[in-house]
Amino acid sequence: MASAININIFVIKINSFENASAVNIGQNLLADWNNYDKKTQGFGQNLGDDAGFIATKSAVDDRDLIDSPASFQKLPLR
Repeated sequence: MASAININIFVIKINSFENASAVNIGQNLLADWNNYDKKTQGFGQNLGDDAGFIATKSAVDDRDLIDSPASFQKLPLR
């Protein structure tokens, strides 16, 4: 089992990364930064320390024939 990632930057704590995650400080240019993602979650996520769901009830109605269609075409630089 892989160990958990835990990053502390002063008072900012990062312990969960997803997809195209980034932590940026100051002026940044994230060139060619693309991400396509779809999640079907009845009640979302709860990632805080000592956080929990109490008496959760949820339902998901996902009738999509095609989930999150996406395309990306990079244009050449001139």
